[in-house]
Formats: sequence, C-alpha cells, structure tokens
Amino acid sequence: MNHRIAVVAATPGEIEPFVHFLQTKAQQHSFQTYQLHSLLIDILYTGIGVMDTMYKLMDYISHRHPDGWIQVGIGGAYDAMLTIGTVYRIESEILAGFGAEEQNGIIRDPFLMGWSDGDATPYSSGKLVCPYQPKTDLPNATGMTTFHSHGDASRIELLKQSKNGQIENMEGAPFFYVSLVKKIPFLSLRSISNFVEPRDVSKWQIKPAIENLNKAVLDWLEKGEHNVDKLFGIGAH
Repeated sequence: MNHRIAVVAATPGEIEPFVHFLQTKAQQHSFQTYQLHSLLIDILYTGIGVMDTMYKLMDYISHRHPDGWIQVGIGGAYDAMLTIGTVYRIESEILAGFGAEEQNGIIRDPFLMGWSDGDATPYSSGKLVCPYQPKTDLPNATGMTTFHSHGDASRIELLKQSKNGQIENMEGAPFFYVSLVKKIPFLSLRSISNFVEPRDVSKWQIKPAIENLNKAVLDWLEKGEHNVDKLFGIGAH
C-alpha cells in the first residue's frame, strides 16, 4: 500500500528546487501529486498568512487523508543567536500579537488574560507543541506566527516584552493547530533568511535560505528512507 504525505509551503518559490527534483526523479500522478518509490507526495501551497493557511489546510484534508505532512518555509530570526541560512526544526508555535493590548503596548495572550486554558487541547502551557521527533541533524527552535513581518524598532522592542518565539513566520500556528486537532503526524522546517530588525531587505539572504531549506527536505526524505514512520518518528513520541 502506498502511503501519502503532503509538503506544505506558503509560496511556490520556497520549494521550487524540491518540486523540480520531483518532476525529474519521481512519477507524476496528477498536477500536484508525485510518487517517489512507494511514497505519494502531494504539493500544497497555502498562500501567505493565517487565514489563507487555515482554509487551504482544511480544504485539503476534506478530500485527502495524508499519513503525515511537513510544512517548510523561510522565516526571520528573532533570536540573534540563530544563524542566517541555517534550517531549524520548529518544535512549537504560538500566535503572537493575539489577545489584549495594555496601555504600554504590550500584548497579553488569552491564556495570561484567563480567557482560555493554556493546557486545553491542542495547547500545552499555552503553546502548540510538535510531539514528533524524527532522527535529524537539524537544530531545534521555537516559532511564532505573526500577522505581519516586523520591521519597526519600537514594535520589535514591545514584542520582546510579550510572549514570543525564536523564528517569525506567518503560517506556522494554523499548521500546528490543525495537525494536533486532526491527529496528523507532522513536522515543520524553517530556514533563516533574515534577522527581525528595522526593515532592510538588502540584508536578507533569501536565495541561500531557500537552497538550504530544499536540501534539508531532500535529506529528510533520504534519511527517512521514504518511510512514513521514520520520516515523522511515529512510535518514538
């Protein structure tokens, strides 16, 4: 029996090298489905942002039932100890900027405000945590999903005083949320293209970030031997 996974990205550009690999090395079953060995691989583009991502994920699983899926993309390093171009396995996600704003501009999340239980499914201590830990050489980092890419120094400073994560992105939280609620084995990889600092796109390293991201996806497939259990560490969590 063929197992099915989905590779999820916000934009085609982030996984273009991987899709090119599939087009040359795998058997194409349909427009966005390929077979590599005994593994069926669906390509799913969600678009940018929380709303598009949530809709596209729910629409996909309404007619497909993947045995696992992986979200891949680039992101900004909020933690200055992280390295540009390095690919990280995202171990948890939060939705930053959601909750109540204090007079000083700091935003308290719904769990700190007492509106929601931080340990009610699918949350753990107010975070969305990935329980799957496949064997990988990639370092771990935490993610935070935002509604915009931060580029103003004063807002970045306020974020430091609020609940935050190490890598900024705009699609991670809905992917973690749907995966946990629907009990779909999952993995998330982010490659660092820039630091979260006063916006200066001339400093961004998007091309090497994408190259390293796609190499990491191919390495993940090879080390996992195209086996769903090994790819997602099923049975190890």
